[in-house]
Amino acid sequence: MRGRSDRPNQAGPALRDVPHIASIETLAQAAIQIATRVEREVLRDRKRADRMLGSELRPRRDLAPPDHRFISQCAFALLRWGGWLEPLGLVQPEERLLYAWLLDSPTVHPACRVWARVLRRDPARLIALGDAPNWTARSEGFKRLLEGRAVTADPWRLFPPWLRENLPLPPGGGSPKSRFVELLLALQKRPSLWVRVQGADEAAIWSELTASGIKPWIHRRLTVSAKLDADSDVHHLPAFTRGQLEIQDLASQAVGLICDPDPGERWWDACAGAGGKSLHLASLMKGKGLVVATDVNAARLKEAVRRARRSPFRNLTTKEWDGRHVPGKTKSFDGVLVDAPCSAIGTWRRNPDARWSIDRQAITRLAETQAQLLHVASAGVRPGGTLVYSVCTVTPTETTEVVRNFLQAHPQFKLDPFPHPLLEGTTNGTTLIWPQDSDTDAMFIARMILTK
Repeated sequence: MRGRSDRPNQAGPALRDVPHIASIETLAQAAIQIATRVEREVLRDRKRADRMLGSELRPRRDLAPPDHRFISQCAFALLRWGGWLEPLGLVQPEERLLYAWLLDSPTVHPACRVWARVLRRDPARLIALGDAPNWTARSEGFKRLLEGRAVTADPWRLFPPWLRENLPLPPGGGSPKSRFVELLLALQKRPSLWVRVQGADEAAIWSELTASGIKPWIHRRLTVSAKLDADSDVHHLPAFTRGQLEIQDLASQAVGLICDPDPGERWWDACAGAGGKSLHLASLMKGKGLVVATDVNAARLKEAVRRARRSPFRNLTTKEWDGRHVPGKTKSFDGVLVDAPCSAIGTWRRNPDARWSIDRQAITRLAETQAQLLHVASAGVRPGGTLVYSVCTVTPTETTEVVRNFLQAHPQFKLDPFPHPLLEGTTNGTTLIWPQDSDTDAMFIARMILTK
């Protein structure tokens, strides 16, 4: 998967705990310069926002980690809400960034008051709309901020035009329109910070976090998983340093749970990327057996190697993959995971720039790549073994159609029903995890078994 849902959190220390080095005026001006430049180059050149932010912020020694986080959030806010701001013809960058921040955040940052004074607006009348419960509340609040100016607050304007015709109908009991709107609202929200415990007693780790002032919101079904405050400085926690705590979105955790590996088995994670799912497999196997993590991009595997060294597990190995052959003998793995490159629609809440870097034609090309990867990787599954296909997207072209075509071409495989890892009930062998249901990325997962 290329949606970066397992990407280590870029947050520095919590905003409330670490003093700013820069003055608020300096921070407000830096945000204008950097966030608007990042937005411009993402839209013009389809550059990745996280990489641009890293190169822009790294040299700024006058800015502390919480300042970096604020500027990053400003850039992401512009990329999330540009569809509502563009028709207004706003000229001053302070105005665009002020409205973007207020639409995106549940709080009014002190820098907003600096921008308001530049615009000759009363800072006391600013309203943060990031925690608005629905589109109506947010659009009405936006109209009040604009003080009577006409505004088109259509949620579809916040996404590329091709999205509407490539979405399946989300689940739910309301009208089709209301269900689509609920999905769009979920994709516009800032992402939650999910972590999981590995190689340690989860109750002890949660107690350790609580004692350090970080409250874990433990998942009601998955006691090793918890949601933390988005500003939590996970990277400096002792449990993280010891390798007993990993950042991983809940939907990505669901992939490993559906793989359901047993200790002592041999598993191949074909498109391992930064290794989040590989590490989860190693954890579920209690450090016994073998997980082979491969990727066609050797640079991506460097992060997997680093994370594996920090972890308590020694049953994980990494290899660069040519994308054409099974690493080792064919039919030698108890399980194979293909977490394929995709349009990454499911990660748009954490990577809002990604919605502007892909088009409809790319989805067709990606589906061809997914089919080829699934075909090649299937040769690694032993008789009776498991093949899992996952993508952090929702388009039928990349999800159900890929699986249907694969099963037609490979009748020796069949769908393997499994209990839903996050909700009640049993699936038919496929599931689509929706962000509005579980506060996660979106994720399609199919589990198949080689019958002969």
